[in-house]
Amino acid sequence: MRKLLARLAPTAALLAGLLVSRPAAADRTVLYDRQAPIWYTLELEPHLVLGTAPPGPGYGSGGGVGVRGSFVLSQDGFISGINDSLALGVGLDYVHYEGSLSFQGARDECLHFEPGPAGTSVCTQVTSNGGTYNYLFVPVVLQWNFWFTERFSAFAEPGVDLYVLSHHGLGVGPALAVGGRVQVTDRLTLTLRLGYPTVSFGLSFMM
Repeated sequence: MRKLLARLAPTAALLAGLLVSRPAAADRTVLYDRQAPIWYTLELEPHLVLGTAPPGPGYGSGGGVGVRGSFVLSQDGFISGINDSLALGVGLDYVHYEGSLSFQGARDECLHFEPGPAGTSVCTQVTSNGGTYNYLFVPVVLQWNFWFTERFSAFAEPGVDLYVLSHHGLGVGPALAVGGRVQVTDRLTLTLRLGYPTVSFGLSFMM
């Protein structure tokens, strides 16, 4: 995870640069205002996805694409006097993992089994590079937003991740992420999310 975050450092630097690219006077603090500077009911977010150490029997690191829809539940969050809000986030992410890209080294995957004695199965063919794993994630999270300035907001997302792993079936695991948005137009932001089981970077359309 440390190496993966290091690769994302240039992206984080770009976000920081965009945040300070306008004069400070144009980026008014709204943390104690009564409502968010962007009034919306749905945040639609297509994004790129990176992942490592996936849940279940999968292995390795990889990447893919996805989309997230966050439906506003309340314009007022849990803390009185703070500009926070709550949304329900539901997404769909496809991620292709390569076992050979694992930080812990490659782990081979059995490709073919033959019947063995007493009802057992014997592996007769294995991969030579750690195997590949295709995940389809369906995250369901509670998104807790904090609006700090007119151009910058942050959020925390606890929840669950339902997933389908090719050749292994269905599974479920925890989902936990923190992230931030930098507004580039009235209805468009750059959005970065760091967490488990994936990291994402994309655009958010505030509708």
